[in-house]
Amino acid sequence: MKGDPEEKLTRFYEIFPWFDDPESERGRRYFETTMTFMEKLVQHPWIQGLTAKEALRALEICGGSGFGGVALAKTLGQRGVEVDLLITDLRAEALERARRWDTETLGREVKTRIADAREVHALGDKYDLILMHGLSTPHFDPWELVGLFASVGETLEDDGIFVVEESDRRYRIFIMIGFKWALAEGAGEKLTVSFHTGYDLQRGTVRRHYLNFGIPGSPMEMETFMWGLAEVGAFVWLFFEEVDFLQLRNERHFILGRKPRRTIKPSALRPPSFLQDTAT
Repeated sequence: MKGDPEEKLTRFYEIFPWFDDPESERGRRYFETTMTFMEKLVQHPWIQGLTAKEALRALEICGGSGFGGVALAKTLGQRGVEVDLLITDLRAEALERARRWDTETLGREVKTRIADAREVHALGDKYDLILMHGLSTPHFDPWELVGLFASVGETLEDDGIFVVEESDRRYRIFIMIGFKWALAEGAGEKLTVSFHTGYDLQRGTVRRHYLNFGIPGSPMEMETFMWGLAEVGAFVWLFFEEVDFLQLRNERHFILGRKPRRTIKPSALRPPSFLQDTAT
């Protein structure tokens, strides 16, 4: 992501209709949906194998307000598994909300830390489960996602499991709907429109400018990559010996990886020079 990632993400989620405020009605409904997803996840045989442990260390990356991590910890807690949870994100304001709401929801302290998902191995700890919830992969181009998955594999225990929530945007957007040059992204609380303004051939990212009519200021630019399930699953396979898909609804899935290969170290994945030259 070009520019200051924290600043851009904070600005983006101010204007984009992604309702992750747990104190709002939309946020409460989103959390209820997340709970149903986690109920499905904990029934997966790989997760059931992990629950043989009485206590698990879990890390949520790109966690925001921590909906995914808290829902997972709550669901496992109902099955007698204690979860030591750390939520990471680049946005300090989201993590402050997570500390306040997540601790109240679980009835115990939830740890948070500002951290780049591409460098979680730098935390220096090992985890039984790493969760990437909230459809966050579009924020990473293919070069970045490879580095992220390498970092995750380095951070997991040998029997640890990586879980990515994903939606097939190629199917949903390009096949079922059709790409829109101008698009109403949301109405109601956040009346937001976006406009296609470019495409990066080397990174594969679509550039759009977003404008919220209720918030003063110029349109903001955001670049995203339109991931499909197959390529994200294949990328996970590069870093984990076993991969599985768990359908949540329609084209929305969890992708699971276990048995980290660790054959490619994060430190070995320095960005190619042409990417460094074009970064701003």
